[in-house]
Amino acid sequence: MVLKGTKTKKFIRSTSGGYLFCNYCGGYYKLKNDESPRDFVKCECDNPLEFCKTHHDLQLKSYNRNRNIEAFDSFHDRLSERRESLKSLLPKIEIGDDFIDDMFEEEELWDVIDLEVNLTRQKNYLNIILEEERLMAAIGGKKARVKNPGGLDKIIRFYEETDPLILLGVVILILIVILVLVVFLG
Repeated sequence: MVLKGTKTKKFIRSTSGGYLFCNYCGGYYKLKNDESPRDFVKCECDNPLEFCKTHHDLQLKSYNRNRNIEAFDSFHDRLSERRESLKSLLPKIEIGDDFIDDMFEEEELWDVIDLEVNLTRQKNYLNIILEEERLMAAIGGKKARVKNPGGLDKIIRFYEETDPLILLGVVILILIVILVLVVFLG
């Protein structure tokens, strides 16, 4: 455990000590009565430390770490076995021409598969970018119409914002004026 330059004096000290645990290397350190978790910067393996109040907490963290490592190792072993079984199957596949050898002289099959996966991801990413561009263009068009509305947009907005009874009254008034003009002029 790596100590800071000076020990902390302001912070509350642990009366029962406690433990510092490194989840990366599995190491631990029992704090003395005059030490605080804040006195230590990191583990000797340069990874952060976790404070455990009791020995039971320390054992639980250690147990969980070991279970995670075992699960990861088991997964890694199964993956390696599957990879080896696939490699053993590949020589049985025959190709008439030396096309693959000419195309990929220095690359293994896994490199080719990784390349295909990366190309698929890049294609999906480009599709997302294109869709974003389409959406931004549509938003830009809507913003332009709001900032510079045309005549039809102004009429529609006026119609939506005005009370229908006022509109009906204006239409009736215009019809009466037209009728009066037709009677007197005609």
